[in-house]
Amino acid sequence: MYDYLQRGALAGAIGGGAYGLYMALVGNPLVEHAEALAHAGHAHEHAHEAAEPLVSEGLMQAISVGSGVALGLLFGVVVFGVVAFLVEPALPDRGGSYLLGLAGFLTVSGVPWLVLPPAAPGVETSLAIGTSRYLYVGLMATGAVGCLAAGVTFHRLSGRGNALAGIAGLAVFATIVGAAVIVAPSPIYESVLPASFEALYIGAITVGQLGLWGITAAAHARLKSGQSSSAPRVQPTAAD
Repeated sequence: MYDYLQRGALAGAIGGGAYGLYMALVGNPLVEHAEALAHAGHAHEHAHEAAEPLVSEGLMQAISVGSGVALGLLFGVVVFGVVAFLVEPALPDRGGSYLLGLAGFLTVSGVPWLVLPPAAPGVETSLAIGTSRYLYVGLMATGAVGCLAAGVTFHRLSGRGNALAGIAGLAVFATIVGAAVIVAPSPIYESVLPASFEALYIGAITVGQLGLWGITAAAHARLKSGQSSSAPRVQPTAAD
């Protein structure tokens, strides 16, 4: 168990560090631009005075990198440590780390974003903050259940061929997630931002999350293969 947690934490730190750098160089400038556009959109209501930043740009970037590492450590320990330890017998020898990364992305981001996509500063939703949080957590649980059900379905039908088992697993996942999306309340968004910028913002956040999970999965696969290749091999003796 310690080896799994250690490998997951190291992989998460690598992926989180890359994600933090991405947010510092791409995400933070987008947020600042969104805030400027939102202020300009509300300029007819009241004048906005230029406010001095509370922290320097360098410190803000350092905070972003540190936050990314912390987030990566959390995901690495939970998904690539604890979950990997519990489900590894059901994972393929090759590609298991990437399946964990895909399941993590769908659970944490992909499924919840089907109802609650990432909103830039200046975008207001009709749902209360508390309601949005509970809804997001419920959609995360739905994503986790969908991934688990898809995996169970695949293994039960794998004897009939991987193609059929894969299609059945995807169908089960789509049914569970689709039902949740239909039942979930659909929020109404009001924004003063240009539609093109909103699409750019959502795309940037999506790329960041994909990079976080993808790099973490790649690092985990690399660490796992390195540990396997460095493990001592027991030579058979004459008595054997």
